[in-house]
Amino acid sequence: MAQTKLENIIHHLRFTSRTRVGLWRMPLNKLGHEAETAVRLGIEALDVSVYVHEKLPKGAEFVRLSEQKVLETLDDISSLNGKSDCVLLFNFDLLLAGVAEDECQRIWNYLFNGFPNRTRALLLVIPETAVRLLPTETNLEKWQLDSRLI
Repeated sequence: MAQTKLENIIHHLRFTSRTRVGLWRMPLNKLGHEAETAVRLGIEALDVSVYVHEKLPKGAEFVRLSEQKVLETLDDISSLNGKSDCVLLFNFDLLLAGVAEDECQRIWNYLFNGFPNRTRALLLVIPETAVRLLPTETNLEKWQLDSRLI
C-alpha cells in the first residue's frame, strides 16, 4: 500500500525532524472530519479551541490570546503524554485569528525552529483558504523544503 503525503509527513515528524511541527493546509472538503482523518492515520486528534477553553479559570468565559499564550499552549500539548506521539491539532486558525498579524508571523517563525525533541509531534491544521493566517510565502517555501508542509 502506497503512503500518502499525510502519512509521509507524519513519519517525518515522528522519526526524522528535530523540530516536530508540521503544517497541513486542509482542503475545505476535509474540514469537520479531522477526528476521522486522525483515526485513519493512527494519530490523535485535538481541537485546540476546546483544549484552551478547558484550561480557563473557573468562571472565565474568554481567553486573552497573545503570541506567548499560543506558544505556551502548543508547548504544553507537545510536551504531554497522550494517546499518540503525533497530534492532528485542528481549529488552530481560531487561535491565530485572535492575535495581531505580526504576532502570527512571529509564531510561525518560532514554530519553524522551536519545540525540538518534544514528546509529541504536532500537525497543525489551517484551512487552505485562511491565507492571512499562514506563514509568508518565503517561510512556506522553507516549511516545504523541510518536508513539513502539505
